[in-house]
Amino acid sequence: MLRNYVIKVATTDQEIQESFALRKLVFVEEQQLFQETDADEHDKHAIYINAYSVKKQQLVGTVRCYEDHQNLGVWWGGRLAVQMNYRVKGIGVYLIRSAVEEVRQRHARRFLATVQAENIRLFEKLGWEQVEELFTLNGFQHQMMEVSCHEFHKARQHA
Repeated sequence: MLRNYVIKVATTDQEIQESFALRKLVFVEEQQLFQETDADEHDKHAIYINAYSVKKQQLVGTVRCYEDHQNLGVWWGGRLAVQMNYRVKGIGVYLIRSAVEEVRQRHARRFLATVQAENIRLFEKLGWEQVEELFTLNGFQHQMMEVSCHEFHKARQHA
């Protein structure tokens, strides 16, 4: 278990807005992956999983998951954002594992994610596999990745 942090599904508008603010900090301001906002059509139907520092009582990480409305049972993860000061503390790992568990509980047939190239190895260590070729999104290399239903159970056991 990750000490000094709480990871939970956002249930209030304030928790969801905190997720958006952290994503803007990471993807718009820091990485300049997007110009003004990273918000898109999936946000209104998504589940947000947030990591909070117990000591500082603030959001330090978030990830978004949503079901593909064109292909029910297929879930997508993305917009994994962790505050810069917290990136080497394992928060991203716990957010990924929490996302896998959350969609597993929702009976996902498949769970896919678009991952920035520098994070491919992290996802592979957690049981994810590369799907298709690297591609460029807004000037950054990304990789489509998938975790199998078998890996859902493994990720749950190691969380």
